[in-house]
Amino acid sequence: MTPLEAAWKWVHREAARLRATHLRTLFTDDPSRFERFSFAFDDLTIDISKEKLDAAARDALLELARAADVEGQREAMFAGAPVNVTEGRAALHTALRGGATAPPGDDVEGMRADFLAFAEDVRAGSFTDVINIGIGGSDLGPAMAVRALSPDADGPCVHFVSNVDGAHLADTLRGLDPATTLIIVASKTFTTLESMANARSARAWLGDRAGNNMAAVSTNLAGCAAFGVPAERVFGFWDWVGGRYSLWGPIGLALAIAVGAERFRAFLDGAISARQLWKRICPCCSLSLASGGATRWAGRPWH
Repeated sequence: MTPLEAAWKWVHREAARLRATHLRTLFTDDPSRFERFSFAFDDLTIDISKEKLDAAARDALLELARAADVEGQREAMFAGAPVNVTEGRAALHTALRGGATAPPGDDVEGMRADFLAFAEDVRAGSFTDVINIGIGGSDLGPAMAVRALSPDADGPCVHFVSNVDGAHLADTLRGLDPATTLIIVASKTFTTLESMANARSARAWLGDRAGNNMAAVSTNLAGCAAFGVPAERVFGFWDWVGGRYSLWGPIGLALAIAVGAERFRAFLDGAISARQLWKRICPCCSLSLASGGATRWAGRPWH
């Protein structure tokens, strides 16, 4: 039996032991449960005390993390190893927010300055609404962040469209004015079927305003130009960025428009601080692992 298999068996045993235990019993038996099962970093608190686990179950989850070599995988990611095994690429999204080194020749600072300057121009102009068209990482990350930071949003109203069902776009466009609406097409390749179908519909809705009221986040400059988006409103990124991690770069344009360049940079600073904490401490003591372990526990298949 491998260490990883043994760790999984331990986790399964702890789950079976706690199956009949009520959460109220765990709080009754341990009056300091919240203090022992919550983690804080600055003004962020992660509370896993409401999950049905105790110290022994937590130890089993931590052993699972050790057996899976979470610490080794962390170091490999920061070193630029190809931890994206599906595509054989590095995952250097940390370089997008600063505090890590991008591959030579990839001008992260220049890219950031360009899209943040554009965001400020949009905020200072006549646009009242912005629609981000994308799918997967080009939608989920910025949509989540815009919602989370809505108390700080003081720019145009930002909407997100991802569903290829035309009703999603139609419902979003209802009541908006093409003259004061900016469409952002977020697609790395500018060929994603769902995104391009919605982009074509949005372009038709804009009519003769499309040339001035569209921007793109893509690496396909030729495709954007053919679609009618001028090069100065196309913001690209690199193949070492993918998925929801794209949020830290130009895919976060919609967020930058919502909250402004200054707050977006503060958002990046917070991510840098969290990364530094994650890098310098044992992973088994981190907020990330506490949150991930509790999520894995809550979604366990043996329930």
